[in-house]
Amino acid sequence: MTFPLRLPALLSAFLLLLAVPGAQAQLKPAPKTAPKTAAKSTASAPAKAGGTAVTVGSVKITKGKIDTLVLLMARSRGADLSEVPPQQVAQMKRMVATNLIGQELLELEAKAQGIKAAPPQVDSALRVLKSQFPDAATYQKAMRQSGESEAAVRAKIARQIRADQVLAANVRQPAMPTEADLHAFWEKNRKEFPVNDSLRAVQILLLADAKVPAEEAADKKRKLESLRRELIKDTGDIPMLLRQFMSEAARNGEGPESQIGGDLQRFHPDDFHAEFKKQVLNLRVGQLSPVFKTPLGYHLVLLIEKYDGKFDSYRLQSLQNLMAQRNMQLGAEMRGFLKKLAAKYPVKYQQPTYRDVSETGIY
Repeated sequence: MTFPLRLPALLSAFLLLLAVPGAQAQLKPAPKTAPKTAAKSTASAPAKAGGTAVTVGSVKITKGKIDTLVLLMARSRGADLSEVPPQQVAQMKRMVATNLIGQELLELEAKAQGIKAAPPQVDSALRVLKSQFPDAATYQKAMRQSGESEAAVRAKIARQIRADQVLAANVRQPAMPTEADLHAFWEKNRKEFPVNDSLRAVQILLLADAKVPAEEAADKKRKLESLRRELIKDTGDIPMLLRQFMSEAARNGEGPESQIGGDLQRFHPDDFHAEFKKQVLNLRVGQLSPVFKTPLGYHLVLLIEKYDGKFDSYRLQSLQNLMAQRNMQLGAEMRGFLKKLAAKYPVKYQQPTYRDVSETGIY
């Protein structure tokens, strides 16, 4: 169901909010009164529902809908909109407007072509969405906070499936680089890759220092070992393993790096505890460590970069760089296709401030 690259114009802001691991935990209710420093700001709450911002064919997109989604985006990042600089708010509004226009264009084309979303497809996508929450109660809480019913979520998923089908039929998907492609990229760009004794890894850390009761520490170790058994199933697909690992790190990690998917950034092994250094130095890029203990607690580490000048250590970086290049080409093709749809189903801005006039603007 998922297209390889999802441009902001093609994302449902609601589904994006629910699908990002940890986003629901960051969602904060708007303050009852705006801060005094923001008393004159008009960006702290969405506009009234009245007023059309854009029309796509005969479909109207209201200012209120755009502004409400912008508010949700800000809250999903743990901020009140009154705290966001006006220039950034305006950019967010343009992005959301472009998003909604893209959805409407694809929906209109799906209807014109008689494309349907089969119930089993919707069921499968909904299960994937729910699986990104720790449990059913957390999912239901996020639903209540968003004010959406499951029927509404299913309808939005069905729209996305129809959009995917339109895109799949009209935009070429980038092929995964072959081994020969990776070697060619490496040979061409090897001088650009750093060579030093630093590393980069992602980790899931469950805190269990000497003050934690033995039974609680044992539970944490078992939990991390269970996560490892699940993650190791994807070791044949390193990009998938990395995505899954970072999702689990954001959901379960107890260290500060969990806020960014467990990413420890670039580091020198000597900066860490001796046991941590020992474990990471024994890993190949793309390899999972065993669960191991340091004075902080229990660690599970995935090594993602090793700057030793050897091709195998840069394989993941080469793959990511090649896919980024191909996805940029895909993005250009998608924009071209959407421009054609915008000519077929005219896009008109009643409020010019919602229009993206940058070089990458679509309509």
